[in-house]
Parts: sequence; C-alpha cells; structure tokens
Amino acid sequence: MFNITRTYPAPDCIARNRYNDTEVTEVLKPLFHAKCYLCERNEVQDAEVEHLIPHEGDDNLKYNWDNLFYSCSRCNGIKSNRHKNILNCSDSSIDIFNQIVCKMPSMPDDDVVILPNINPPTLSIASTVGLLNECYNLKNTGLRKISRESLIEQMFFYYSRFIEARMTLKDPSKGHSRKRDAKETLEAMLKVEHPFSIFWRWHYLGDSFLIANYPDLRDGF
Repeated sequence: MFNITRTYPAPDCIARNRYNDTEVTEVLKPLFHAKCYLCERNEVQDAEVEHLIPHEGDDNLKYNWDNLFYSCSRCNGIKSNRHKNILNCSDSSIDIFNQIVCKMPSMPDDDVVILPNINPPTLSIASTVGLLNECYNLKNTGLRKISRESLIEQMFFYYSRFIEARMTLKDPSKGHSRKRDAKETLEAMLKVEHPFSIFWRWHYLGDSFLIANYPDLRDGF
C-alpha cells in the first residue's frame, strides 16, 4: 500500500452515475502509478475499480470519486465488502509507510510479513494489516492459490534485483560504473512509483550497510 494524491475534478461520468467506466480507469491508472493500491503489483491485467468503503447499494458511496480506487481482481475479491475501516491512501494526513511494516518472506511458500508499526494499532491500522495479510498470503481456493503464486513470483523477481544491487555495492571487486548502476537500481526501487515499493523501503531501513553508506537513498520516506 502507498500514498497517492487524488486529482480533481472527478471524471464526468461519475455525475452520470457511472463508475466502472473507461473514463474512470484512465484517470485511476496513472494516479495509482499503474499499481494495485493494496498489493502494489504493477501492469495489472485484471484491473478493477474498487470501493474503499463498501457501498452496499448506497449511491453516495458508489459514485463518490473519493471512494474509488485502482485494484487487481485478487485484492478486490479478497476485500469485497467484508473488510472495512481501511486506511485511506489518498488522505494526505495519513502516512501509509509509517503505519504498516511489510517484509518479504525468506522462501516463496512462507507468508509475507505484514505488521502494524504503531503499538497499540488503531482500528484502521489493524484492519488494514488484516486485509493486506490476506491479499498477500490467502490461498484458500484453487484460483487464489494460483494468483498468490503469480503475485509472489513478481515480488521475488524484484527482491532478487534488490539483493543483487546491494551485493554489488558491498563487493570491493566491483568498479565505479557497476556500483553507480546498482545505486540507481535501488534509488528507483525505493520510489513510490515502483512495484512493491513499501517492501524495499522497509528492507532498506533494516540494512545498516545501506543506511550508513548510502543515506541519500532515503528520500521521501
């Protein structure tokens, strides 16, 4: 999950009581950096318009621009109308990164680690942690097992890039140009636009070598 800045005015189709419209998705996609707002996967092939607050038939929520979010079908299906009181990543007063800790598992079949960063957590933080745990780890049906495998493969692809770049910076046998490229890789991965950026930010903060030798990488978090 990551913060975004919502743009105004709302797409014209909202006033015509149409939210699941190309006009909406064409605005939401770049607004959310083409990432699902929950799991942060990019290049979403099955994008859906998600209601942060379940509308349950209430038109004031169903056609409210502030309530519409960019989601993948896995996360949208898991959230459904069961999960409520979720942190609003478009609210500028909420710093999503400082509310929730997200870390990669040591092996693909292990659970992704999602924890509150505040003790005791607020209701919204606890609710969001519970939802994200399901988004990253739930495999209670055949289709969810497949979609979880696909998600974790994407995450490990980028995780391997993070580790490779870090080891290049650590390796005394690597030259200046290789180290420059490695640093640029990490710099890109730590930006909110990058897939799964919250993970790489927490992994950076848990790495004393990177913090001590590349403190300038911490920009914006």
